[in-house]
Amino acid sequence: MENAVDYLVGHPVLFVIAVIIAIMILFSFLRRVMRLFLVIASVLVLYAAYLHLTGGSTHEAFQHIGVWFKNTFHVVITVFGHLFDFLKSPKK
Repeated sequence: MENAVDYLVGHPVLFVIAVIIAIMILFSFLRRVMRLFLVIASVLVLYAAYLHLTGGSTHEAFQHIGVWFKNTFHVVITVFGHLFDFLKSPKK
């Protein structure tokens, strides 16, 4: 890995090309994530409309969904925290 970084730093043209490609990949990923969030938001709106039409408790259902998202987010953050700690640990 260090050899690849040294090679790219030693060749500025290739470094700029690598940075441009990385930015394009990042924006592509972010665009897909935004589409996913829009689909999730649309599904939640349709679920709220369904609950309203059938007489269900919208407030209670969305409290349960909120708790589930909070717990899931906490688990994901914890996993990424452990992963970053593992990657930062010095090689022995």
